[in-house]
Amino acid sequence: VRTMDKVRFSVIGCGRMGLRRIKTIVNHPEAELRYVADINSELAKKIAQDFGADVAEVEEAISKEDVDCVVVSIPNKFHPEVVIPALESGKHVWCEKPLSRNPKEGRQMLEAAIKNDCFLKVGSNLRYFPSVQKGKELLDDGSIGEILFVRGWVGNSGWQLKSWYSEAEIIGGGTFLDNGVHLLDIYRWFLGEAVECIGYTSTAYWPVNPLEDNAMGIFKFANGCLAFLHSSWTEWADYMYMEIYGTEGYIRIDNRMPNCIAILGRRDGSQEIFDFSRLPPKSYELEFDDFIKAIKNNRQPSPDGFDGLRAVEMAYGVYESAKSGRRVSIWGEKHERLLREYRKQ
Repeated sequence: VRTMDKVRFSVIGCGRMGLRRIKTIVNHPEAELRYVADINSELAKKIAQDFGADVAEVEEAISKEDVDCVVVSIPNKFHPEVVIPALESGKHVWCEKPLSRNPKEGRQMLEAAIKNDCFLKVGSNLRYFPSVQKGKELLDDGSIGEILFVRGWVGNSGWQLKSWYSEAEIIGGGTFLDNGVHLLDIYRWFLGEAVECIGYTSTAYWPVNPLEDNAMGIFKFANGCLAFLHSSWTEWADYMYMEIYGTEGYIRIDNRMPNCIAILGRRDGSQEIFDFSRLPPKSYELEFDDFIKAIKNNRQPSPDGFDGLRAVEMAYGVYESAKSGRRVSIWGEKHERLLREYRKQ
């Protein structure tokens, strides 16, 4: 294995998220941007020129000898056709959330990571919000005792729907797959594994049929906890709010714009407020820095490909339940086997 001074990157896709990743790479002292690729060749040329990289075709950018990691920032439909060949070229991959349009495509990507002994990371910056990190710290410290239940919501106002986000064939699902996976990932991070769910979807406002602009799911976890999630493309208040109730108190994580607050409440009525609202947003930089450390230390980045797959499977559990009117099992022996193989337990 090469001793890495700098981790060398190709970025596939130079749109909004791709550009965000590119800026994070070039601003990190231990990362280096080598190649960019985009279906819009003029855009790729401009970005390459602006950031001191070379332009390459996708196939070339993911197979170059002088590349360690490939960032995939393209519409969901095209994830497998870039992620899998990149893994087969021996590259670590950072793929934007959701990992895939559906569980089948997600499993194919995971299997490619296992087969080629490469890391697969899913971009999900919510884990790196200071309010969320404080919430996790308080949970791990036992500040609220044993968890009883979780409830929350996440979403936006549908600003992105004049793009491929409103095309079912390309995105694979509506708000629950788009926004919901962020909070589903946090729920699993806090509670452990989800085993079954029940849910409803609706297209209440935006003309995006067959996609949903609102969905609600209730999840049962292996430890017996219940968690409720509402995901929405009509969330005018932007962006996320959740509560975790325990035997000794509660934690509120309030990211309703412009808030970034964690609150620890106790059963006696006392509260501690941790307000990060005035801090400049750093979640993307913190997530990327953690990724660089993981690659250099040969450990699986977080959230990883299995986390990404499980968030997609939870979303699809809600879709399946909404269609059938029944509760849906979302955990089984095949998941345990895949987890063991992926994390080499």
